[in-house]
Amino acid sequence: MKVGAALGALLLAGTGCAIKTDSGSSSGGGSGTGTTTLTFWEYYQGTQLTWLQGRVKDFEAKNPTIKVNLVQATGQQFDQKLLASVATGTTPDLFINNIVVDYPTLQAGGVMADLTPYWDAYSGKKNFPENTTWTTDGKVYNLLPYTNLLGMYYNKDILQQYGIQPPTTLDEMTAAMTKIRAAGKYSGVALSGAPSVEGAWLFAPQFLGLGVNYCNLDANQAALSAAFQRVAAWRSDDALPRAAATWDQNASWQQFMTGKYAFGLNGNWQLGNVKKANFAYGTTQFPAPAGGKSQVFPGGEGYGIGAKSKNKDAAWKFLTEAILTPEAGESIYTEAGSIPVESQAADSDTLNKDPNAAPFVKAAQDTAAWPKNSQTAAMQQALGVAVSGVISGQTTAEAATSKAISTIDAAKQKGGGGCA
Repeated sequence: MKVGAALGALLLAGTGCAIKTDSGSSSGGGSGTGTTTLTFWEYYQGTQLTWLQGRVKDFEAKNPTIKVNLVQATGQQFDQKLLASVATGTTPDLFINNIVVDYPTLQAGGVMADLTPYWDAYSGKKNFPENTTWTTDGKVYNLLPYTNLLGMYYNKDILQQYGIQPPTTLDEMTAAMTKIRAAGKYSGVALSGAPSVEGAWLFAPQFLGLGVNYCNLDANQAALSAAFQRVAAWRSDDALPRAAATWDQNASWQQFMTGKYAFGLNGNWQLGNVKKANFAYGTTQFPAPAGGKSQVFPGGEGYGIGAKSKNKDAAWKFLTEAILTPEAGESIYTEAGSIPVESQAADSDTLNKDPNAAPFVKAAQDTAAWPKNSQTAAMQQALGVAVSGVISGQTTAEAATSKAISTIDAAKQKGGGGCA
């Protein structure tokens, strides 16, 4: 799942991440030559890392008195390294983070500087949707300028063969799959139903557009039950194979690319891969639930400034000139496939010339809010286990509803009971 970059073995030694400046200082601050060096902890790989390195190079060329030292800090303990840096007073000047899982912990742990004064004075903020800023108690601590999110791919050849228009609602999608399955030639939908956060991420949009989320499931049991019943019906009609109960997003994508499925629920990161399909294809937003709208959770990396940084002004300058600009938004799309939320980038010819990107760009402007709770990952896991059980036939929709609500509520309480 592209909620955050994959984390491998931890490469940093010790809790600090201080670096040498031009004068030999290890403070990460200014040097005797008047050069400020910013430490930037990140875990990007592949095209994302290449993109970030390019942004740093351009920024340094325009700001010769500021150097940006990218420090690869990959590993499952990345958040713990950040938390430890608070105690030693060595928080990096800049860092990225798996915003969905780590934000509540990092903010509560004092890792993140309050960005409110900077954001309030930032003239470019008018070009960003509200969901760009991650706040606690009315203060801005983290920014999400680019996102990865879900939509629906469809096989044009199959739909045209049966005279079906691309569905925009879950009801239309169900009707389309019923018609296709009746002929017995093709399958309905390839999706991840794994008992994990991936399965949960794919399932949640069936109720998010109704205003239902992890924080109010107990008050909206009917909506959750209806979603489970829908999945159970897909399975009983063989529109969704039993094997999907273990598929992650890569496995489900491979199934869609066989040309045997009418629909594939997956993310914008597949826009490059779908060009290899041996069939005509298209994309739409995730089908909306009856009485609601299409809405999905955003994924991606958050950008923050270290609370203990002595170079907050320079760090903010880097963010505004290298990360938040329209040009940066266009380049991360072309180089890494992420969707920019900045309006000028989102409306640019770079994105608009690809009609298959349009549904993802539109979805990025109105995403659902993740719960700001340290046990968000546990909540997702509980939902993923429940939906996987329904697909595999090991549990009923009614039992899955009850179990998911109780387990998610327990996780929420463990995380302090709140969601905001």
